[in-house]
Amino acid sequence: MLNKPQLLRRLLALCGLLLLCSGVALSQLFQLQLLNGEKYVRRSAEFLTTTSTVSAARGEILDRYGRPLVTNNTGFSLVLIYSSFWDGNDKRFDTLLDLTHRIQTAAVDATAKQNAAKTAAATDTSSDTSADAADSTDTSSDTPTDTAQAVSADTAAIPSINDRLPITQSAPFTYNSASLTELSGYMKDSAKSLGLDAVTAAVDAAKQASETDPKTDENGNTIDQAAQVDATKLVSPTEFINAMRAYMEKNLGMPTDLSLADARTMVGIYYSMRTVGFSNQATYTLADNVPMDLIAYIKEHSADFQGIEIQSESVRQYDTTTAAHLLGTIGSLTSDEWSSDKNGGPYKDKAGYQMSDLIGKSGLESALESYLHSTAGSRTVETDLGGSAIAEQTTATAPKPGDNVITTIDLDLQEVAEKSLAGNLSAYGKGGAAVALDPNTGEVLAMASYPTYDLANYNKNYASIQADSRHPEVNRATSGVYPPGSTFKMVTAIAGLEEGIISGDTYVTCTGTYEYGGQTFRCNNHDTPMTLNVTDALKYSCNSFFYTVGQKLTGEHLEQWTKKFGLGTATGIEVGEATGQAAGPTYREQQRKADPAIREWQGGDDLNAAIGQSDNGFTPLQLANYVSAIVNGGTLYKPTLVKSIKSYDYSSFMKTDESEVLGKIDISDATRELVMQGMSEVTDEGGTAGSVFADYPIKVGGKTGTAEMFENGESFDNGLFIAFAPFDNPQIVICVVGEGAGHGAYVAPIVRDMLDEYFSVGKSDRAASRQAENTLIR
Repeated sequence: MLNKPQLLRRLLALCGLLLLCSGVALSQLFQLQLLNGEKYVRRSAEFLTTTSTVSAARGEILDRYGRPLVTNNTGFSLVLIYSSFWDGNDKRFDTLLDLTHRIQTAAVDATAKQNAAKTAAATDTSSDTSADAADSTDTSSDTPTDTAQAVSADTAAIPSINDRLPITQSAPFTYNSASLTELSGYMKDSAKSLGLDAVTAAVDAAKQASETDPKTDENGNTIDQAAQVDATKLVSPTEFINAMRAYMEKNLGMPTDLSLADARTMVGIYYSMRTVGFSNQATYTLADNVPMDLIAYIKEHSADFQGIEIQSESVRQYDTTTAAHLLGTIGSLTSDEWSSDKNGGPYKDKAGYQMSDLIGKSGLESALESYLHSTAGSRTVETDLGGSAIAEQTTATAPKPGDNVITTIDLDLQEVAEKSLAGNLSAYGKGGAAVALDPNTGEVLAMASYPTYDLANYNKNYASIQADSRHPEVNRATSGVYPPGSTFKMVTAIAGLEEGIISGDTYVTCTGTYEYGGQTFRCNNHDTPMTLNVTDALKYSCNSFFYTVGQKLTGEHLEQWTKKFGLGTATGIEVGEATGQAAGPTYREQQRKADPAIREWQGGDDLNAAIGQSDNGFTPLQLANYVSAIVNGGTLYKPTLVKSIKSYDYSSFMKTDESEVLGKIDISDATRELVMQGMSEVTDEGGTAGSVFADYPIKVGGKTGTAEMFENGESFDNGLFIAFAPFDNPQIVICVVGEGAGHGAYVAPIVRDMLDEYFSVGKSDRAASRQAENTLIR
């Protein structure tokens, strides 16, 4: 046990140690603050630290055989550093004007080269086609893909200024985006500083209304009435440009003698800087796809371009001019995507996203954003006041490329589908769609919509795409809802057979008219009176036979069978789709709740629904999928566009898509045999599609359809055709819809073109080539 003298000695030793440590610390503080303080203050003022991003490549999208659809090209971007370019730089606008003029000139030159390349490619394709016609060896199918790659590579070189302002570049100014939420929010936030009095008054009134007359949504949550004010309805594009120009001239030192075009460019750049949070913590990318000659010029004159970094980046490259609706678009994050649940947001809460990122906006780019998205790294650079780098450090989080998507699409078949749709439907002046499915897996082999658009130039052509009355932006294959016409008659036949209303021995005599409830229903699908059974009725598409079945079956039962086949319900495909509706008392009652003036379901509706009219409306994808369920024996698959997803280096699978069954439909062998026989005879001599397929080398089954339409005061008939082949072992089901085409037989040549490609009719080396490509990717 220690005695008091020992404890005292230890306490004194401890106190001495503490005093020694305090003295060392005080001496260091004295040296830093008093002796060398001025030196370190000067040093900190002489050096600036900036953090910038290191980009990574977005995942690639390939077809089922590994052929590229969307890949990446290496390009260069001009990145502005806030501290050395913007903050306190009196020449910033002079520099911006110089750069933007050079970029705009380069864009014009690149566009001219692209147009020349397209013209040359079209000429080469025409020459190759002529040569192929005289040559027994057919290689023409390779030309479209090669041409697309050449053109898209040239397209990727077109420089562009990162301008997020949704107002046209030239006067008279107009808003050019479907979503103006971000701009409206900016206007409201900046209304007072910009002098937008109408916006200020509207926001103040809305805030006052929220206090005096609060409103709630259907869930009981209080509505922010100020947030609902759309400032773009109160301020014209020209007024906004002028307000921004005046503010920038007064407060930021922008020259007052700029032309209107230059002022619009500067306003767009400043707006973009603000929306991406340009600051010491975030850089701003002024331009992408900057050509090498401009890069060389900037490096040679580096003293004139302080605060501008040249960074290599991954640029989206479109290796095909087809499948625009499936592949989809990418674009900059908007404020509502960043902070709300729009388009998969809020992205501010997701790891790996920055406000300046590009994300998928539509198609597979959007649906598979979580896989395709790449995570940028970052680097910290210390520079002197002259902009020269002193030290650089890359963070421990390295850039992470996105994963790669292997689609189910056959690129050759997709190209043929789009070419044939355009060639056969352009004369009708409307549109159409084609869908090809593997009936045994639900995989989409091709999905084409006409008219379409060029993905590589989507942003540049946005205004003209939106102005086109045919709506090329709509994917008609998944979002076009059409009355199915006679392609629906297999549902009625199966329902009647399974419910015991008819059998294979049931015969109906058709005279061309059918009387019911004081009304006359007509059948114009065969020239002379006939007595038919169910197989004959499918072959000749006799309305009277199916009127008889529909009358006895009733709309209630038919509606149930319609839904069993997935018609009028979402398929679950990865890209956006419409659900459509199945005709029957249930849907009619839903309509009446919204509009009591609509009449109740009546007996005549039973007849019209049985031939695919009445309220029936389905997508081409749903129609192809329902026939797939018939030919495969009753399995309704979930259609899919994704075969697998692989890591960025293709070394491992991130996801494999197994066939997903939506339902099993109990169809007897006898029923299926009768319906299949009817579809077989449709393509035989005398059938409604016999003129196209009677002499085809592969036995094809199918069903034509004609659907009456009335839109915008115009009456016309759509033509539909659904086919499958080979008949004894179906491997492919194709549905084609031609708006205004008149009859299913008129769109059957599109199906034939697609079958020619799929079965390599006249192209004996194609199957082996596909197998080799498939081996490479798998």
